[in-house]
Amino acid sequence: MYGTDVTFGFDTAVNIATDAIDRLHSTASSHRRVMVIELMGHHAGWITLHAGMAGGADIILLPELGYNMKVIINKIKKRMELGKSYSIVAVAEGVVIQGSSERPAMYFAREIEKQTGFETRETVLGYIQRGGSPSPSDRNLGTLLGGHAAKLIHEGKFGRMVALINNQISDVSLEEVAGKLRLVTVDTPLVQQGRRMGISFGVWE
Repeated sequence: MYGTDVTFGFDTAVNIATDAIDRLHSTASSHRRVMVIELMGHHAGWITLHAGMAGGADIILLPELGYNMKVIINKIKKRMELGKSYSIVAVAEGVVIQGSSERPAMYFAREIEKQTGFETRETVLGYIQRGGSPSPSDRNLGTLLGGHAAKLIHEGKFGRMVALINNQISDVSLEEVAGKLRLVTVDTPLVQQGRRMGISFGVWE
């Protein structure tokens, strides 16, 4: 969300998605498969980026960056040539498939298997990411944001959005944030670090 470092619920969603990726590693390894997992993120790929990095995905595909199928295929083939028996692909639900309305996970799973010959399976995590108990971090953040919202009401300050800015509870004008998105870019530190670690984002060789 634009105007805040992080929203309540983000940490919980990332934890659930990371756990799902962690669980896919064992079956991918034992069956020598490519596993494609589709995560939340229609316009912004923050959950997929954070969960993909934390869960050890080999390829992370984000709506903001797009993809090049040749790059994806080459990455998977190279891993197999190096003796890596499996690969994990984390893809955001909002990745636009060129010339198709198919769900990203299904599309990439089919194309990867067709173009590499490696057995590939897809998993769509869906609404599981939205439910369940919130993480301790989200509970505390919600408490702090709620307290600040109550303070603003008590002071008669309306038209404001409570936010976490530079790790401090604050607030911003709704006019400043309305209709805006905070998106992942090529300069996002986690993207840069991922590239240095050899993780593919589907656009650079």
